[in-house]
Amino acid sequence: MVSSVIAGGVADAADSKFKPYHNPIISGFAPDPSCIRVDAQYFCVTSSFSAFPGIPVYTSRDLVQWQQIGNVLSRPEQLPQLALVNQTTGGIWAATIRHHEGMFYVTTTLVFDGAPPLSPSRWDNLIFNTTDIWANNGNGWSDPVHFTFQGYDTSLFWDDDGTVYVQGSHAWHVFPAIEQFKIDVRTGKNLSEPTILWNGTGGLAPEAPHVFKRKDGYYLMIAEGGTGLGHMVTMAKSPNVTGPYTGYAHNPVLTNANTSQYLQTVGHADLFTDTAGNWWGVALATRNATVNYPMGRETVLVPVIWEEGKFPLFNGATPGRAYVNMTGPLPVSKWPTANDSKDPLVGHAQHVVFPNGPHASISDIPRQLVYYRLPDLSRFVVSPPGHPNTLRIMGSAENITGNGGIGTSTFIARRQDAVEFTAEATLEFAPKLTDPAVEEEEAGMTLFIQKTQHFDLGVVALRDSDSRELKKFIRLRTFSANSSADGMSDGYSQPGIVPHPSDVDKLRLRVQAVNASTYVFSYLASEMALRERWTIVGYGAAREVSGGFTGVIIYLP
Repeated sequence: MVSSVIAGGVADAADSKFKPYHNPIISGFAPDPSCIRVDAQYFCVTSSFSAFPGIPVYTSRDLVQWQQIGNVLSRPEQLPQLALVNQTTGGIWAATIRHHEGMFYVTTTLVFDGAPPLSPSRWDNLIFNTTDIWANNGNGWSDPVHFTFQGYDTSLFWDDDGTVYVQGSHAWHVFPAIEQFKIDVRTGKNLSEPTILWNGTGGLAPEAPHVFKRKDGYYLMIAEGGTGLGHMVTMAKSPNVTGPYTGYAHNPVLTNANTSQYLQTVGHADLFTDTAGNWWGVALATRNATVNYPMGRETVLVPVIWEEGKFPLFNGATPGRAYVNMTGPLPVSKWPTANDSKDPLVGHAQHVVFPNGPHASISDIPRQLVYYRLPDLSRFVVSPPGHPNTLRIMGSAENITGNGGIGTSTFIARRQDAVEFTAEATLEFAPKLTDPAVEEEEAGMTLFIQKTQHFDLGVVALRDSDSRELKKFIRLRTFSANSSADGMSDGYSQPGIVPHPSDVDKLRLRVQAVNASTYVFSYLASEMALRERWTIVGYGAAREVSGGFTGVIIYLP
């Protein structure tokens, strides 16, 4: 436990108390967090890579219970270039949220991975803004203002004289450095040439810069070590916003590198205060990164003491902390309020029932569901005639293993945000088996992290080995870095194929994470036959969908 004494006094007991809480606070594919407080409300954004809608916006009043209230990138026309991203590590990187004079700003970078690191065509830096962060998808956030910077992880800082500065990570493959320049946030025009602020302490990839002004000067916080097991947060200080910055003698200020703690890769942090003046840090982390972490990089919360004239102390400045079961001066819970979303809390169950009626449309799809790259929305119909409270999905020639050369997969999914879970969906799929062209047509559920790592449970039209007639089968296929040449087995998981029950039109499909290591894939022949046993088709190893920049999302048919 750390002291609640902060610069300016002691935290008001009426507004803030030491309470236990559990990390991650935003679980499941929530990397590169950036958070702010506006009045008594807290807002966070995270990276989204190739998912659309992108840059999810979360809110809380107690720093523990979080809801997603929208997405910054929610209209395809905001950023049609996202359709050109084919690489797993491309897309939307490292959003930073800031608030100034009634306006919310989010800076981020659209990365075309695979292009040369120093190529201007690789980095498309963007500023979005809104005056109403509560506006629903499609209404709130502006089209992006594009600005020029040969790098990524950009963030904004307003100095007292109104000058706005951008901090960003220069393309580190050639010249690792944090750079800064002045900008007009309305037009995106650069008002000065980039200058180097700091090269960090010598760790790989200095990135994720944020500048904070205190009475004794300017503090620069960055990440180093790469977003793997060497990840860490370091800081430097300068009497001037433009530097030079001198590194803290006791860096890093936050890391779990070289430890065996459950949470690893801790880094890429941001700082903000609560209503009582207490400082807090958010950072990304992965669970037991040396073994299984299919949810990828998630958001953790750490109490911080920041006394005037000193560098901040994260969680008592003790290296190698567990960061799981935590205690801190959390704000008193004030849920709900008039503005609070009706959406489920992050990490809690969600039952999706699609709306019905003459006005039901694709805009009614819950904001937590995402597509892979920009979707063809004409292929999704909410509650078509004769099928109330359903979503009709028309298949596409492009599958999720492809490179996107002929479009994008017809795909809608939800983030995995719990170690153990059950996800179910009812599938009605009726390929015309008298037509030879339907061979290999497939629909079903996918547990997906990237195009070369996913488990597919579906109904597929295949030729019977004996009769050679087209029939429906229920099949589990596994794809990973360890898959065999035919993509059927990764060496650890157990794919399978069984005949489709001939007397039913619908199946209930199920994906279960029964523990931190194993997924079980099964089906129920009739969703009404509650006493009927689920039939297991196969298993998937969590280690085969761990790693990389993103986390698992579960495709719903």
